[in-house]
Amino acid sequence: MLIKAPAILNKRSLFQKLWRLCCVVCFLNISIISFPQVNHTTDLKGLDRPRRVVTLQEVTELALANNFDIQIAKYDSLIAQTDEGVAESIYDTIINAEVGYRNNQSKPASTLAGNKTLENTCNFGISKKLPVGTTITGDFKNNRNWTDSSFASLNPSHDSSLGVTIEQELGKNLLGIQDRGKVKLTKLDIENSQYTSLDRIEASLAGVQAAYWDLALQLERVEIEEDMVEQAKTLYDSNEQKFQNGLVELPELLASEANYKSRINDLLLARNLSASRENVLKLLLNIGDQTMGIIPADAMQIDGSIEELDAALKLAFDNRRDYKEARNIIEKGDIKLSMEKNNLWPQINLTASLARNGVDDHFNQAVHQIAEEDNPDFYAGLKLSWHAENTEARANLKAAKLQKAKALVSIKLLERQISIAIIDQMRLCHVSKEVAANRINIASLQAEKLKEEEKKFKRGRSDTDTIIRFQEDLNLARLLEAEAKFRYQEALIDLRQAEGVLLDRYWSGDNL
Repeated sequence: MLIKAPAILNKRSLFQKLWRLCCVVCFLNISIISFPQVNHTTDLKGLDRPRRVVTLQEVTELALANNFDIQIAKYDSLIAQTDEGVAESIYDTIINAEVGYRNNQSKPASTLAGNKTLENTCNFGISKKLPVGTTITGDFKNNRNWTDSSFASLNPSHDSSLGVTIEQELGKNLLGIQDRGKVKLTKLDIENSQYTSLDRIEASLAGVQAAYWDLALQLERVEIEEDMVEQAKTLYDSNEQKFQNGLVELPELLASEANYKSRINDLLLARNLSASRENVLKLLLNIGDQTMGIIPADAMQIDGSIEELDAALKLAFDNRRDYKEARNIIEKGDIKLSMEKNNLWPQINLTASLARNGVDDHFNQAVHQIAEEDNPDFYAGLKLSWHAENTEARANLKAAKLQKAKALVSIKLLERQISIAIIDQMRLCHVSKEVAANRINIASLQAEKLKEEEKKFKRGRSDTDTIIRFQEDLNLARLLEAEAKFRYQEALIDLRQAEGVLLDRYWSGDNL
């Protein structure tokens, strides 16, 4: 019995090895059938198509040229600018002309008047209103008259005259205060409309830059997930070899395979999300070529310094367009107040005119007499119109005072809101930067932890579950690091927008 025992043990050991080998073969066959093959040599970004590497500067310039919202905002501003021409049309030169013919064969009351009269008129005039409230009018009139009456001294007769009229408003619209006020109000409205359009452009630009960094974040996530897939595959391949050699049990092999499949799923989801973010950026840039991929050239960094709070506040109050718009509203209130005070005055118009004429049976002679003969016609008059109660003007004046007081309170509120927004955004930038730096350090520590644990695993002093858990810790740390760097970039964009300087870095000026 002592001699046969080793033989029995050898046969039992051989049987166990054969059994394990069959289990491995069956397991591998099942894995091959149930699990799709993954090409791990795929491009780092998961894009097997032409790609265009773009910087943040290039993306911003493309957005300013192609973004739909920005183009609409530009058109809104350009449309608003046309109101200036409408307001200034009050000073346009007006030219009028009249030509008339009359054949009068009405039965006269007196036989001396004749039975038939022919009358031709040809009149021409030009007038212009000046910014000081003066209206100047010049006119030339000519009337040709023919009659069959035998008592007409000149037949036909030409009556030509040339005159100038000046009308000055002395009460309401004194020195053109109402006219100039309307033009100034229109210009301020146009300027405020431009500020609104530029704010919309800046907001769109901030969205484009945020989408750029979001795409960079998603592509970095893809890179992280690809690295984790490689690590999971390495662990699975190692356990598979060890299982064949009888160094690990089947549960550890199954755990590593499940981890491998889970990492592949995470990679697929990350690639899908990056493709969606790429389409968002393409839409914002108005790029219709779906065969061209976009790769951000700029990396998410946390270097660089942030200006001090006093400097940031000064930038905000110097550049915020809503603050400039609020100041324009106060200026509009001053103008309206002056106009409403002027509306309390009566309507007083001073009119003076001077005309000279000539009468002859020929047109040329009649015109010649205008200059040669002294036949002046001078008129001066003063016209007064006054609303006794002036109820509407007094009500409008009271409303103008209240609106100005409201504008002063509103700008004080806006100043407080701007200050608080800058303070909060500055703090967020500093916190985001510190958090990102800590996340980078944490990810480095997690990577070192996994590296040391893998050394122990190779020496048989660790297990698969611990390696998988450490891999998950590293994966989460790297994802949180990328997220923190993105949040810092996003906070910087919001700070520049809060300061009102984001657009100025890429725009040639404040005017559209």
